[in-house]
Amino acid sequence: METKELSKFVAETTYEALDLKTIGLAKMCVLDFMGAALAGSREESSRLLREVVLSDTGEGEAVVLDGSFRRVSPAAAAAVNGAFGHAQDFDDLHNSSIVHPGVITIPTALALGQQLHLGGPQVLLAVVLGYDVAARIGETINPEAYHFWHTTAVAGPFSSTAVAAKLLGLDGEQTAQALGSAGTQAGGLWAFLAQGAMSKSLHAANANLCGIRSARLAQAGFTGSTEIIESPRGFAHALSPNPHLEAVTAGLGKPFKIQSNSFKPYACCRHTHSACYGVYAMGQKYGIRPEEVESIEDDTYSAALNITDNPHPANPYAAKFSLQYCIAAALLFPSLHESAFSWDKLEDPRIQELMGKVQVHLSEEIEADHAADSNRWGHRLRFTMKDGRVLEERFDYPFGDFNNPFSWEDTERKYLLLAEPVLGPERAKTLALRVRSLESITDLNQLFLF
Repeated sequence: METKELSKFVAETTYEALDLKTIGLAKMCVLDFMGAALAGSREESSRLLREVVLSDTGEGEAVVLDGSFRRVSPAAAAAVNGAFGHAQDFDDLHNSSIVHPGVITIPTALALGQQLHLGGPQVLLAVVLGYDVAARIGETINPEAYHFWHTTAVAGPFSSTAVAAKLLGLDGEQTAQALGSAGTQAGGLWAFLAQGAMSKSLHAANANLCGIRSARLAQAGFTGSTEIIESPRGFAHALSPNPHLEAVTAGLGKPFKIQSNSFKPYACCRHTHSACYGVYAMGQKYGIRPEEVESIEDDTYSAALNITDNPHPANPYAAKFSLQYCIAAALLFPSLHESAFSWDKLEDPRIQELMGKVQVHLSEEIEADHAADSNRWGHRLRFTMKDGRVLEERFDYPFGDFNNPFSWEDTERKYLLLAEPVLGPERAKTLALRVRSLESITDLNQLFLF
């Protein structure tokens, strides 16, 4: 009865169960999400979603994170804010589950927290529980499901529902009913990658809409399968030929999954990050100059190749999912922020030349290491230089990984880089200070009073 046990955990866990490390990480996740959402609100996909989703909603209780802080209905705000946060692929990621938990938990928590005038501790607890549910669902179906299913999309309805259920005060039985409704609506396929289409941000929007809807339906008495995860005709068996149902409840809260969450210093697919980190590290160590490079080889694991082996990305968004582009860009540009993914960069002859020198391969060793430890996303880089030198190193844990973690100052630095162009320096810094003391806020609306 995995669904009911997970639901009981969500319903009965209290803020007092959170230690200081967990609370601190939850605040970092909120700040990181806000930066990603504010910057992502300027993307074309975000503009289109905002126009459509907000076209039939009036005044409401929750802010839109695009700098306007327009207040709309909680469901609409959670949807567009989730999409904003996912638009630039700069949002956080939980390695072993291959899920982006921030965009499928925090938008729901912020929206309902404002509507219900809840305090920071209640919202932080809901975020921690949402991260737990997102990670557990991803670990249950992966790696088998990952070839077809975008984990954030299919785990998102569960995690958003858990957040909403907690904030609405649902008991364990009601939470199980809500998860039943969430699971039957879950979906999201990788097909969009081939054309660099906009579906990824839609997945985050839909997850938050689904979560709020499912929890409110359960609150009203609407029923769903209380065995939706483990049923022979349920979620896990439908998405994976070999579901890992033990992951749903193993070690609940010991520790919370947010403690194994990772942050992204580069605005591209997390499967490329160890390679990007390695290029920067080797470039600095060996003084590598692009014009001196004869060839570059990258040995990695199969999931990275399935998603990011793309030697000819069709557009700047597709370049975020191209190992060849990301490796070349890391060699040429001082950072891989959003400005590194644009048409002028993609069409730069230097990038095109370097991309042609990059070959990616499956490494049986790295594949085995990844299978043994799903938090280990390794890349082995080999630079052959024109002077005959061969430079080779392996990288498993890029900066931002929980094994090579961000500090609060690193998180704030990234946030300010993303938020200041949208909010201006003063409002951006004020919001960061408020998030840092979120556990002391008695009404979440105080975050957005300017």
